[in-house]
Amino acid sequence: MEVKPLQMPKEKAEDELKSLKEALKRHAQLKKEEIRKDLMAVYGHLKHGKKIIDIYENFRKAGLNADGDPKLAICRADSKQCYCLKIEDGSAIFAMERPDRWQRQPKKTLGEVKLPAGTFQWQLTDPTHPLNSYNIKNQIVTCPTPIIPAKILVEEVKHRLRNYHILWEVESWKPIPPKDPILLKRLTSNLFGVLATWELTPLERAMIRGRTQ
Repeated sequence: MEVKPLQMPKEKAEDELKSLKEALKRHAQLKKEEIRKDLMAVYGHLKHGKKIIDIYENFRKAGLNADGDPKLAICRADSKQCYCLKIEDGSAIFAMERPDRWQRQPKKTLGEVKLPAGTFQWQLTDPTHPLNSYNIKNQIVTCPTPIIPAKILVEEVKHRLRNYHILWEVESWKPIPPKDPILLKRLTSNLFGVLATWELTPLERAMIRGRTQ
């Protein structure tokens, strides 16, 4: 799977993190700002020499397949199935439970991911009628979520799986196991830290196939 990562030299990230901590010491009111939390998470990840993915940009560039469905999927790491709800403004919600067709905001408790308006241009069920919720082709699609190999569980997973996400390329939004996932840690609404990438073995793909039954 090809995604465009964002990187920063470790030394630069360490300098930025140091400056941020100094700013917080001098201006205590900054601790209440949301940007402080985002910057700490981003620089804290980059200082270890790791990469970051902007999922908004990567989903937009990947676009749709011939069926009019997203070429990429993202879901919480402890899910068995990933659902994608297409919204008429070109946004989408990726969820581990089947969403209501009228849902417009993600359920934060379930770690759902929402892409912004204009990310996609959905295909119409009936091209002779205008775009609306009833006229989006395959408005809700689903596919199986990858499993994480034991080695990566040992090396990268420090908390419960619900605290992580998996990104992967979808061959088809059907019960077909994926091949090349990426384990992510959410840092902000759109920035995710890359923890590991791997190729699923035939055995692991068979395990995923069984989980969908």
